[in-house]
Amino acid sequence: MKRAILLAAASLAFVALAWAFDVITMDSLENLYGPVEFTHEAHMDYAGDCSECHHHSDEPVSCSECHPKITVYHYEGARRKTGIGLKGAYHGLCLGCHREVGGPVGCEDCHSRKEASR
Repeated sequence: MKRAILLAAASLAFVALAWAFDVITMDSLENLYGPVEFTHEAHMDYAGDCSECHHHSDEPVSCSECHPKITVYHYEGARRKTGIGLKGAYHGLCLGCHREVGGPVGCEDCHSRKEASR
């Protein structure tokens, strides 16, 4: 009985956590573009599984926990030593999936361009 209650509580906490992050604002390029509003609920329907996006963790975490904002890349010979930065992670994951399901792939489809950047 205790096991069932603990399992139900853990499941409820996980679902509540997913709903808590329903709309995520990505604004790392705010000097050039308006923020991108990421609707978590809509994307969960497409992915079907949390691990499709949260690929190295059993729990949902921010992309920036593993992918830092990188402005300068460091190379070791011909290989990039720095890893995939935040912008690369967003674009790799977002564009790859958007191409598969016919989602938006143009820059201004997701990013409203600010007048100062034109």
